[in-house]
Amino acid sequence: MHRIYEATDNRINRSLKDHLRFAYAYRAFFLYWVRRGIITRYSQTSVGLLWAVLQPLLSSLVYIIVFSFIARVSTNPVPYPLFVVTSLVLWSFWQRIVFSGASSVVSNLDIVTRVSFPREFLPIGVAAEAFVDLAIGLVIVGVLFIVYHQPVTPYILLAIPIFLIHGCLALGIAFLLAGVSSYIRDLFQILPILLQLLLYISPVLYPINVVPDSIRALYFINPLGPIFAAYQETILYGRFTYGREILLVTLFAFILLLIGYRVFKRTEWRFADTL
Repeated sequence: MHRIYEATDNRINRSLKDHLRFAYAYRAFFLYWVRRGIITRYSQTSVGLLWAVLQPLLSSLVYIIVFSFIARVSTNPVPYPLFVVTSLVLWSFWQRIVFSGASSVVSNLDIVTRVSFPREFLPIGVAAEAFVDLAIGLVIVGVLFIVYHQPVTPYILLAIPIFLIHGCLALGIAFLLAGVSSYIRDLFQILPILLQLLLYISPVLYPINVVPDSIRALYFINPLGPIFAAYQETILYGRFTYGREILLVTLFAFILLLIGYRVFKRTEWRFADTL
């Protein structure tokens, strides 16, 4: 027996369970879409997969010169090159999901207007592609651990749940921005500026302990504050002291993911008509 859905203003009224069931039915298409995106992304560059290695290294070189030799930010006992490469690999993963996920509908209007498939595959596909970049970047981090004789402690395992929270936060924002992109046409002009600003006001290029105590609480209003502070502790410093802050961020990320997905599904009917 086929389920019948009501349509209002071109919107198909499905429950969350129905949306998930619909997406599951198209799982083969999702795998094809991710594979196609990865192949296309790297085949269009002359160095292929090597670009995923060069990008964080070249970015890190600039920040190493500025923060290590000019500003002289101390990350002892961790060498600053290892510190900044680790942070930027994780930041690049988050930034790619947010920016490319937010623009994934606009970038694929040809297929959005011609093919019926779960539109949430577009931001989720970006997240899957970003994970490939992250995996390559973590190989670089592993090599630097060996080069600098950096010890690996059991606390590094706590970076896994932190990473899941980090990914949920990024995907929630991507869903939300992709959904409202049909209403806010200037979004993609503003977003790069906001992401660049967020990079500097989050403890990515410097450790949280260089932030004065008087304003450190403000850093933790930004959910990326405790996430990157926890990354640095668990991966590089062998400790974990931000449990309460991470719990709050977990709750925030989960709620944002649900809200972002809901907004995305409520607005997807407008994509073909308004973008």
